[in-house]
Amino acid sequence: MNALAPYFEQFALLGMEKREKLSRIISDRFLELDIDAGIARFGKDWEFPFQVLGTESDNSFSWLWAWADEQAEMPPNLMTSSLDLKMWLMKNGLDEFASPSMDIDIADGTILSVIACQVCKASAFYRDAYDGGALYILLNATAIDSQPGFDRSGLVRNIADLAARYDFSHRKAIRSYLQSSGIIFAEEGETVNALLRTGERLLVEFNDLDKVGTINGEPLG
Repeated sequence: MNALAPYFEQFALLGMEKREKLSRIISDRFLELDIDAGIARFGKDWEFPFQVLGTESDNSFSWLWAWADEQAEMPPNLMTSSLDLKMWLMKNGLDEFASPSMDIDIADGTILSVIACQVCKASAFYRDAYDGGALYILLNATAIDSQPGFDRSGLVRNIADLAARYDFSHRKAIRSYLQSSGIIFAEEGETVNALLRTGERLLVEFNDLDKVGTINGEPLG
């Protein structure tokens, strides 16, 4: 991975946990955006304030920041988080990711969204797929924040999903998640041993490349 790797490893599992909290609430409800009100509605049951982060194109295989999308004509108040992340990237010497667009093999919507969730203090991110691409938004609501975090199966599933899609240090990502979540763990040699908030034991064995070898004795994925 590129210069975003340290931040992706720091924030990836925290961002995916937030997405899982949102999924637990909305289930399979469809998204409807009220641009004028700045509200994202999922069915008739849930509505949350939202910010537009950007879009992915399946045709050009590129990412376009919301603040650079002249065709969308999005109200400025819905692009605050997108601009905040731009400033954060530039402040941290990551100007190449603050250009109006980039190839998704450099950084895609998921990578940018999990980072944005932490930098912008969002409750969750949501990917809204459409014909030819996908829109990424950030959501804020105490109803999302109050949902329980990962149980062991959810954590393992998301580790496996990220590991299948991106090249990063699994060890750093898992350690960062445990530390940020206040979960006590022991690290000895190539093993991390933690007791999750659910009371479940997590025992991770890493190989010499800092990739997951096994979790609780089972291969990943």
